[in-house]
Amino acid sequence: MKKLKYIFLLAGALSLASCESWLDEDPQYTINTKTQFSTVENAKQALMGCYGYMSADNAYGQAWQEVTFGYCGFGWSQTNGSSTDLLVSMDGGIDETINTMAWRGMYKVIGETNAFIANIADSPLESADKLPMEAAARFLRALAYYNLAVTYGDVPLKTTPSAHDGVAVPRSPKNEVFELVRTDWEFAYENLPEKDDDGFATKWAAKAYLGKLYHTLGCQGDNTAWEKAKACFDEVMPKYRLADKFSDLFVDYVQGSPESIFQLNFALAGSTTRNRGSWLVAPNGSCNGQAWDRIRASKALYDYFLATYPGDPRIESTFLTYWKSYAGVGKGEKPKEEPIASARDTVYAYPYFTYTIEGEEKPAGWKKPKLYVGRIPYEKLADPASPKAEELYAMIADTATATPAEKGYLKGLLSLLENATKKPSTNTKSWPYFKKPWDPEQSGNNSHKNLILYRYADMLLMAADVYNELGQTDKAITLANEVLKRARQSGNASQPADWKSGLSKEQVREKIYFERIFEGAGEPEMYQKMRLRGTELLKKAFEVNNGHGIIQESVANNPKGNGNWGERIFNDGNLNDESFLKKNLLLPVPKDEIDTNSALDYSDNNYGYTN
Repeated sequence: MKKLKYIFLLAGALSLASCESWLDEDPQYTINTKTQFSTVENAKQALMGCYGYMSADNAYGQAWQEVTFGYCGFGWSQTNGSSTDLLVSMDGGIDETINTMAWRGMYKVIGETNAFIANIADSPLESADKLPMEAAARFLRALAYYNLAVTYGDVPLKTTPSAHDGVAVPRSPKNEVFELVRTDWEFAYENLPEKDDDGFATKWAAKAYLGKLYHTLGCQGDNTAWEKAKACFDEVMPKYRLADKFSDLFVDYVQGSPESIFQLNFALAGSTTRNRGSWLVAPNGSCNGQAWDRIRASKALYDYFLATYPGDPRIESTFLTYWKSYAGVGKGEKPKEEPIASARDTVYAYPYFTYTIEGEEKPAGWKKPKLYVGRIPYEKLADPASPKAEELYAMIADTATATPAEKGYLKGLLSLLENATKKPSTNTKSWPYFKKPWDPEQSGNNSHKNLILYRYADMLLMAADVYNELGQTDKAITLANEVLKRARQSGNASQPADWKSGLSKEQVREKIYFERIFEGAGEPEMYQKMRLRGTELLKKAFEVNNGHGIIQESVANNPKGNGNWGERIFNDGNLNDESFLKKNLLLPVPKDEIDTNSALDYSDNNYGYTN
């Protein structure tokens, strides 16, 4: 029974909650808690509810995906002047809806786990039954507080069940929050089983998260934390291994992966605890369900990844750049346009385009001329990470000796370039999309995907970071090369090539920073990874965006606003503005929290955010 999606069991836990309080932060145990916690099975059902809240729409079911990879600086959303547009543009305020959802989602988990911890402690159950369940609840509470502290900094610290009139809680210093996280994960390590079904916390997951916590503290200036992180990672590394193929991590309902340290499992039929990640990223007409493509990948991220590791098999699994056309919700793929499968059955997005060859006869029995597929000619560019409009226009104009096929290709390239830079309001295929959450067979808003929150690959890269900071740079390179080797073997490719020995400590630090972004692109925590090292490396990430030639051309052609489909140059190109960078290390405490928490006011927000 335990292998069932735990969200199915949330229905039982919801009997503890009033319907009106689904998004409330406070626990709503409205039945007799003595009855609820009088048997092991009843208590387990309540614990399932705690897991379920971590997978709700305002947690990892939507908001903690949308905010973390959509608002990080390498995501894209419509340039429509909305509060979301401003936050994605690194010029945001405190009233953005999804940011508010994400804040509430983690505090809902905290409220429910606080109540569970208090009630299980007072229950008549045997300690052998109580301690593992308390440990699981504390594991989840620690994860919620860790997420809040790395994303918002100082946050209200609540450790006991609270009532609706007990909402005046000031922000506690981030280090105090991290201390609670540490004690919770240590308790979880001591009391959780070594193994459990996918989707449930284990002893080794807790230890891996402790290593992650110490790595975070080290990155934020606590030099004593590096050795502690090393000890944790060294102990955990023998317990996991990399999956054989990178793409295997993102299949439908991934189960049993040797790389999964902790994951959330979802049910397709859930109405409030479901995975809406595909709904967020799926291009219109790319799936059997509803597709909003609210979040896309930036051209800058795609091109920087490609330029760093040309031919890296991870690129194919990370970015959605072509897809079959679907006829509508629940209607399946459109029928083939020609007697056999052809490029006309597929939609192509940046950096791909389609073209025809003038004068070429139609194949026998075809309705239309044959359609060919082209791509930006990165191999001919001076800097493949930053295709320049003038460089591409020069290629397009050089047709004196071009064959009909070459002319067709150049005409298609011109169409892509102009759609991306001159006609943004009429074009929606000028970006790559995040592929990992995408599910072409999604049902309504819901996908068939589970979500691995913590992968062994990321732990290896953090361990490499730790060894590098401790002066063992060659060991750091060896650990990072394990991740690169798996990437190559995922497609029998020569890239990403191993890092060579002899790199400096500073070089390895920066390479690990970007490698974590590449490896984890389109997964939760992109926002936090980009900011963990402070303003120096965040500036370098923003420079990738601001220095991208096609993005620059689009903004130059639309100086008074790009319409809904435009581009962004962060801070008008001024990345030497330390106040801008400092502001964008954290998200704002939402206006809703300030309005309802009498211990806070608008001056109490993070640096750079006002009402």
